[in-house]
Amino acid sequence: MRVAIEAAKFRPAEADRLRRAMATFRRVGTIQTFRDKFITNMSARGYDRDFAAACFKQIEGFGEYGFPESHAASFALLVYASAWIKCHYPDVFAAALLNSQPMGFYAPAQIVRDACEHGVALRPWTSIFPSGQPAGASSASP
Repeated sequence: MRVAIEAAKFRPAEADRLRRAMATFRRVGTIQTFRDKFITNMSARGYDRDFAAACFKQIEGFGEYGFPESHAASFALLVYASAWIKCHYPDVFAAALLNSQPMGFYAPAQIVRDACEHGVALRPWTSIFPSGQPAGASSASP
């Protein structure tokens, strides 16, 4: 948005509307409403018209695959925290992933194998219930 404000002399509110149009480029197509003003303003400030058009085309292209900085920052924080937990507490990390199943990314067997490769001791499964079955469950066959 800095390019729109500095080079095309958009007001901050206009640049914010351009940012929003980028986020909805494929669905709504409102980004084109900013094209002429962006190119005209950059040309008036001494930029070559083809260069201004190329700048706008890059902004359009970013809208097809990019996502807002706030999402990128949040994702980066999650990745950092996950990597830290996996490095320092691989048992906790593996347990959290197993408790989140089904995720669709990794099968439980892959998570367990990876945990073992990172030094997590694998213990046999035991029931938390004295009888081995949840309260109210019957051992008789249906």
